Amino acid sequence: MKKILFFAYPQYADFEIAHALFLLRKIGKYTVTTVSVDGEDVESVGGLWTKAEGALSDINVSDFSLILIPGGDGVPDIINEESITAKLVEAFNLSIPIASICGSAVLLGKAGILEGREFTCNQSTFDYNENIFSRSLYTGKDIEVSDQIITAKGTAFAEFAVSVGQMLDLFQDEKQYDSLLKFCKGM
Repeated sequence: MKKILFFAYPQYADFEIAHALFLLRKIGKYTVTTVSVDGEDVESVGGLWTKAEGALSDINVSDFSLILIPGGDGVPDIINEESITAKLVEAFNLSIPIASICGSAVLLGKAGILEGREFTCNQSTFDYNENIFSRSLYTGKDIEVSDQIITAKGTAFAEFAVSVGQMLDLFQDEKQYDSLLKFCKGM
């Protein structure tokens, strides 16, 4: 099962997940299935039109090795979508890793997945959604990896990418990890 479920929504932050997708496809040889809430194509915050292969509610999450969720300006518009909460809870209960960056941590908080866990996101996201995160442990670090959950600040996309790769055992050793982290940082 070398499949990634990528959840796209209107105004998602395309730049936050670009390196992760690159590593997953280039190093890991994963295929990526892109879905949206309603199965319709969506436009990212950067103006890229993203073709959805189906609706999130029609997907069998057990077919996937990881759920990848970008942050973005559109999170407030989808936060109350029951299909998102249901699929996240299902993936969590099946021990499928979930990688969430920036504002998408709100979706995990809403689903109860972050309850009692250390997590991170941008400070402004935490402050604005403090009620959703009331039973979670906000650290403010660039990245948090807890069991099968990865959360990251929106500016930590390089660390996010290699943490996703590390969770899926993509790297041969620490040297490859370090090399790819430097690559993602442009060093």
